Amino acid sequence: MYIIIHVKIQNRNEKQFTKLYTFVRMESWASYGYWGLFTAAFLAGSVIPFGAEILLGILLYQGFPLIPLVLVATFGNWLGGYTAFFMGYYTRWDLIEKYLKINPVKFKKFAWKDKLPSELLALFCWIPILGSIILISLGIMRSSILKTGIFMFVGRLIRYFVWALLSTEIIDAL
Repeated sequence: MYIIIHVKIQNRNEKQFTKLYTFVRMESWASYGYWGLFTAAFLAGSVIPFGAEILLGILLYQGFPLIPLVLVATFGNWLGGYTAFFMGYYTRWDLIEKYLKINPVKFKKFAWKDKLPSELLALFCWIPILGSIILISLGIMRSSILKTGIFMFVGRLIRYFVWALLSTEIIDAL
């Protein structure tokens, strides 16, 4: 099983075409067991797109117990998510204003905090690509590190648990 990356390459005539490259053979990650899953989940939790769910399914198929796999994947993904959160948390406002054209005064008056705690958004940080944007935004908004971490952990735990259950059903059907 492979993760494929599509790469656009331009030739001299400025015509674009897509070429498939094999990025990673997932069985090689599975040979590292829990450590391979932790690393893959950490990468997937940060801003690097990676398929830790596939590795979770492979390890389940190889006979690893469900609960430890879910906890290892969740913990790795949670720590990876904190990298995205702290990218926003320690971003300099002069860079945000210069490159993103966001006024810090208007940003700090954002009305979401008046309706619900902004940390609740961390429940949805497991969504690919959007999750990293949510976490970076929560960091920029200086959301509570502890509350963000708790909601992020719960959301990712539910995601990996559901994924593991679905993988187990598929494996049992084989």
